[in-house]
Amino acid sequence: MSSDDQIRDLLLFSYVDGELDEDQRRLVEDLLAQDPDARQRVAEMREINALLKAAYDEDGEEKT
Repeated sequence: MSSDDQIRDLLLFSYVDGELDEDQRRLVEDLLAQDPDARQRVAEMREINALLKAAYDEDGEEKT
């Protein structure tokens, strides 16, 4: 993975986590409108987040 890909992934993770300011969010949304690979990565990241939330409680303890 190139450093550009790593930076893009960090930006996409921040987008998925709701950590971007308004300008950054708009930039990512513009990217998503034009780039099917970026849309796929965001979908994967959202799936990972959902799986993690399902596996752990609010205190970070694994659900049994």
